[in-house]
Amino acid sequence: MKRPTKQEMVLEIYDREAMGEVTVREIAIINRALVEEYGEGGAMQPAEIARILNLEELPVRFDQIFRMDSPTEKYELLFRELTTCGSLEEGEAVLRRLDELYREFQQAGDKTGVRFARTAALQLKQQAAGLSASPTLDDQQRVEMGEITQWTSVWLQTPDVFAQWLELRKATAAYKTMIEMKTSGPGDQTQPGKTG
Repeated sequence: MKRPTKQEMVLEIYDREAMGEVTVREIAIINRALVEEYGEGGAMQPAEIARILNLEELPVRFDQIFRMDSPTEKYELLFRELTTCGSLEEGEAVLRRLDELYREFQQAGDKTGVRFARTAALQLKQQAAGLSASPTLDDQQRVEMGEITQWTSVWLQTPDVFAQWLELRKATAAYKTMIEMKTSGPGDQTQPGKTG
């Protein structure tokens, strides 16, 4: 037997649940049933469900439906500020917050949340990689963005060891030299560890 399309499933759920006028409650019921049938990717935008029902001339309360959150809106809001950074300190804070959210969603079995965390990390990596090659930044800023790119790559590959890896990375001579260069400023021409 052929599996019904999402559109067919929306109409089937409407009939099965003996729904009358479609409000926020009915849209939520339909979306839960879609997720049960198709998995986490089965959820549809509330307006799309309303459109399908309206095409069948079923009563839809559009004034309520258009005020509903989309199934992914909570994730979009949560991760909106976690895709960019302007400094090494911000990059570390963003990655630690991404890691925290990733673990929370992983523990809760929330695959959508896990996917959003990884997507945000990929966007952070792309942004930092682009800035690491930007001629508008000074050398130190480009080095820092390159460092954040490396950190994000490590997190994406092995999130379970990232926190330990970061502490080890920060203990290396190369990292300490980069920090010394940052604190000494661009006008200081002496090399770290050497006296003028």
